[in-house]
Amino acid sequence: MNIGNKPYSAGAHRKTSAPTGEKKFRIPQKGRIRVALALVLLIIIVKYAGPCVCGGDEKELTQEKAVPADTARPADKRPKPPPVPGYMMSFDDVRWLVSEYGVTVNAPEQKVAVSKSDSKKRRRSGKGPDDDTLSVCMSIDTSLHKYAMNMLRRYKPRYGTVVAIDPSTGRVLVLASYAGEDEPIDGSDLYLKSIFPAASIFKTVVAAAGIERGNMNRDTPVQHFGRNHTLYKTQLEKDLKVSKDVSLQDAYAYSINPVFGRIALFHVNKDAVLEFGRRFGFNDDAVPFEFTVEKSTMLNPDSTFSIAEFASGFNRETTLSPILGALMAGAICENGVILKPTVVDSIRSSKRDTIVYSRAPEVWRRAVKENTASELRWLMEKVTHYGTARTPFRSLRGSDKYNYYQFGGKTGSVNQLGLGRVDWFIGFARNTNNKNQRLAIGVVTTHGEYWTVHSSYIAAELFKKYITNNERQTTAPKPPK
Repeated sequence: MNIGNKPYSAGAHRKTSAPTGEKKFRIPQKGRIRVALALVLLIIIVKYAGPCVCGGDEKELTQEKAVPADTARPADKRPKPPPVPGYMMSFDDVRWLVSEYGVTVNAPEQKVAVSKSDSKKRRRSGKGPDDDTLSVCMSIDTSLHKYAMNMLRRYKPRYGTVVAIDPSTGRVLVLASYAGEDEPIDGSDLYLKSIFPAASIFKTVVAAAGIERGNMNRDTPVQHFGRNHTLYKTQLEKDLKVSKDVSLQDAYAYSINPVFGRIALFHVNKDAVLEFGRRFGFNDDAVPFEFTVEKSTMLNPDSTFSIAEFASGFNRETTLSPILGALMAGAICENGVILKPTVVDSIRSSKRDTIVYSRAPEVWRRAVKENTASELRWLMEKVTHYGTARTPFRSLRGSDKYNYYQFGGKTGSVNQLGLGRVDWFIGFARNTNNKNQRLAIGVVTTHGEYWTVHSSYIAAELFKKYITNNERQTTAPKPPK
């Protein structure tokens, strides 16, 4: 069948069979509203959450964008963040600062100008204060320090040094050093030097070993024969034919050499004595202090007699620095714990107007157990009551002013070539009612042909000064508000 000369096709017929008046496709009215709402929602999502939707960096989002505009605070009224110092100085930084910039103990506060351009005084790490002025606050008690220096200048020993520490915090309050005119050794920092034989101070180490390892106490009897301050092989025989018993308390108070030799030989042994020496800080070349402290060394005995010499302090090879002597006394005062000594309390940066260093009390080591420290305090008290330091402490024992204080110590003396007669005292003053009023001290003086002053006398006078200063601070009127 042909229509207009074109062949007939069913598909063509269906394609052209639509009525000529049919309307084109249109979106209903409800659908248009939904599309509009979807577009508006899409715009909002892209505008306010675009970085997340579009794969942008999430760090670009801030809290401010999530806060509606009507609740956001004006920018000028928002609290400012606290100032950030930029760095905090470590203990090693402070040691570097003290060493390189000549910080001394002669002023309670010192200004140190640190310059970045000064390459010789830059820390190896390359970090820290650059072009800054640092205010270094020292722990030195100027009143006590001046008092100690005045006593050394008044009595004029060949050499003299005084160290005083608050044993409950480790803060160093006195670092006094003195050398007479024309003496060959520099007297500027004798408190750091280990040139002084420890002498009978080392009996404290042996007593600690005897109490803690040998099950001894203040009343334990020890055989003794001969004079107190000699040391002969006949005094060290295991079975003495003629002897008398001496308590540990009396042996320590009178500093009886043969008794401590016998303790090392028959109550403990050489290894125990060496161990307790290390506990107290001997043979340690890393005393944690801002200034470098020379190592206090121990004799290494290799025979029966040398063990007795070692234990009694009857030798010149065992040496002790005055600061470690004060730390030993502080350990006994503070129930066996030695706190790290510190002479720099804090450092403030002028550039940042903030503290960049502050030292808190920190334990260095435990020397002895608490009950051992209690027994050692008893022994040291007897030294000042009736023992070798009784005379200079008589005025402290006889006054009601000092009733609340315990005083204890240990003396020692030995001749040393180049120094003369070396005289030691280490000890403590301990307020039984106030744990914040305690002082540990190490004093050493050396003398020529004539003695000018005993170290125990300097210590006793410094304890008096310390207590008097505390009373003045307690009774001083408070300033008006």
